[in-house]
Amino acid sequence: MDSKITSIEKTFMILKRLAHEPYEMTALELSEELKINRSTVHRILNTLKNQMLVLQNPFNKKYSLGPECYHIGIAYLSNQSNSEQIRYILNDIAMETKQSVGYAMLIGGKIINIYEIENYQPIKIGYRPGSYYPIHCGVYGKTIMAFYEPIEELREIVYCSDLYKKTPYTITDPEELLKEYEKIRKNGYAISDEESLLGAIGIGAPVRNSKGKVIACVGAACLKSNLGDGELEFIKNKVIEGAQKISKLLP
Repeated sequence: MDSKITSIEKTFMILKRLAHEPYEMTALELSEELKINRSTVHRILNTLKNQMLVLQNPFNKKYSLGPECYHIGIAYLSNQSNSEQIRYILNDIAMETKQSVGYAMLIGGKIINIYEIENYQPIKIGYRPGSYYPIHCGVYGKTIMAFYEPIEELREIVYCSDLYKKTPYTITDPEELLKEYEKIRKNGYAISDEESLLGAIGIGAPVRNSKGKVIACVGAACLKSNLGDGELEFIKNKVIEGAQKISKLLP
């Protein structure tokens, strides 16, 4: 396999692997997992390190993404239309609800976390901007995919996806997930009750572009133990309201 992949493809493989947990790996670990010759991995890492695309921990010798990757990511976000207004709306929701609030989009067939605000929680849930999310658990994936069109293609995607179990409450049956999508379309919002993380409940609302197509999701993540009476309903309304405000900004 190693000989059939170009150097640039190997470079992308390394960068993409470091963008996922545990976010820090040795050259040997990268070599073994990606099936790339160790000397090639070292050569690529040295080049990336010179360009500040990766950094090496001087103590454990592990590599992680560097500041130049952050610079590229910020440039991408800044290119998105109305990014500052979107962040303002998200921060307003977070401040009013005192919960973690985020924004995810469907880009290139994948659901990716764009913004995450955790300023108002005493305990951080720890969602990371740039992370990918599954289609079957958590409000980002469920909200966006519930409105995916055409429905026939959505059904095919569900049956071809790995609906792995993250908690005892994760939906792993394709038909059950399709029924959950139908419920979300009917209600206009999604709830994820300990499906992705035990002790946490999420609320998500769809964001539509000017043509009415759902392309993103505003989500709030809450620790169930911290929620008072009626608080979940208040958070739900704020999330829906924020998603509607963002929808009005989009082309």
